[in-house]
Amino acid sequence: MTPEVNPTYRSDFKPSVFAEGVLRDGKIISLQETPQHMIERMVTTLFSVEGKFGTSSSEIQKMIDQFGIFLDEKKCVMSTPVMTNAGRYENKPLSACTVPPIDLKGDLSKTEDIINHFHSDGMGTGFSLNETDEPVRVLRFLNNIALQGANGGGEDRPVGNMAILSVHHPQILNFVFAKTDADQKGEEWKFNISVDASAEFMDAVMQKTPYILWDGTRLNAAEVMESIAKSAHVCGDPGLIFMDRMNKDNPTPGLAPYTSTAPCAEVGLAPGESCQFGYINVGKFVSGDGGRSINYSELELATRLMTRVLDNALEISIDRYFHPTSQHIMRAKRKIGVGICGLADMFIDMGIPYDGDQARQTALDIVAFINYVSKLESHELAKTRGSFEAMTLSIGSRYNDEPGFLEQKYGRLETLHVTPDMWQRLGKLIRETGLLRNASTIALPPTGRSGLVIDASTGIEPVLP
Repeated sequence: MTPEVNPTYRSDFKPSVFAEGVLRDGKIISLQETPQHMIERMVTTLFSVEGKFGTSSSEIQKMIDQFGIFLDEKKCVMSTPVMTNAGRYENKPLSACTVPPIDLKGDLSKTEDIINHFHSDGMGTGFSLNETDEPVRVLRFLNNIALQGANGGGEDRPVGNMAILSVHHPQILNFVFAKTDADQKGEEWKFNISVDASAEFMDAVMQKTPYILWDGTRLNAAEVMESIAKSAHVCGDPGLIFMDRMNKDNPTPGLAPYTSTAPCAEVGLAPGESCQFGYINVGKFVSGDGGRSINYSELELATRLMTRVLDNALEISIDRYFHPTSQHIMRAKRKIGVGICGLADMFIDMGIPYDGDQARQTALDIVAFINYVSKLESHELAKTRGSFEAMTLSIGSRYNDEPGFLEQKYGRLETLHVTPDMWQRLGKLIRETGLLRNASTIALPPTGRSGLVIDASTGIEPVLP
């Protein structure tokens, strides 16, 4: 039974027939709900924590009204766990994915309840199999858990899963071919798999020389890469991922390294870490001269509100995580992900070919702007809410380096509305004040059903026939 909501916002959200089917068939809304009620319960819930930070009632109402309009006009949309859980379930977090903090080397039966709990909360899962002696056996065990959960009716939404194995693991070839004959055997899979390719391996591929596995075995790198390509051609897996490179972008390596990723590999995650996602539909921000320009002032407001909303979603979620490791690391990092959808729609409206230089530059301008504004807003939020706990690490928080994380990563990036000097000044401001609410603020997930709910092209992908 869906709880009654006393809304402070009246929604006039009008989904298409298809989109309402996505909402109902995907159990995003209950049988008793309307799509408008979903918007109302979601908005009022997301701003329900504002009072604890001293926000006035009038300011809360103003933000509820503005964000509600953005949702109704399909300019913003939340990830499906937020749409499904916010204001509907009192004990479920509003998070999309996690790396379960479990030991896959020991008794695997002890891990099943933990994984099922995350799945029933609507969270996809990522795993590193590097510490296992038999990664394919463990992979099949995890896949069976995922299948039982998906087919048993205990999940409101289909959740994805990712398993990663280093290319240096002695069982790498068995892992590469784990899914290639699934169709012939009638196997069902609920897992993406990826090979973690090191720089040493990639250099050996290019030079056609051997590389060394962890047990001392030498393999021809080019032949291993060819095996990966053949398997991917047959079944789409494995993918390639570069965890060393992802960890170079980890803003808090002193807290914990990334060991795996979200199911679509949009973010690296440490054990226990989770994702909070919301999306800005950039296709709805086209305006001006014959629909050829972007309304950046409105885009700034949407970005600031989405950053705040996602921090609120995390605030709601932390006490609902059933595992203490998840609570600890999310307080320490407060990681959020402002993403986008509708990019292909935007290019169509602006008459820009998707694969051209103008499209690439326009996409860079928009994402850089959202990235910058989200971090500005995160800095502002920290003034009243405090910084993420790991910000205080003297060693291991890259925001405290000089030059800091932002200057090193974005300090040479010149875009339409954000200059290198702006990144330099923001990095210095954060370093000197120690004020930043969220260790990370952006991500680019594929958006999946969220984009479909507002009839937008998903993520940053083109429109495919």
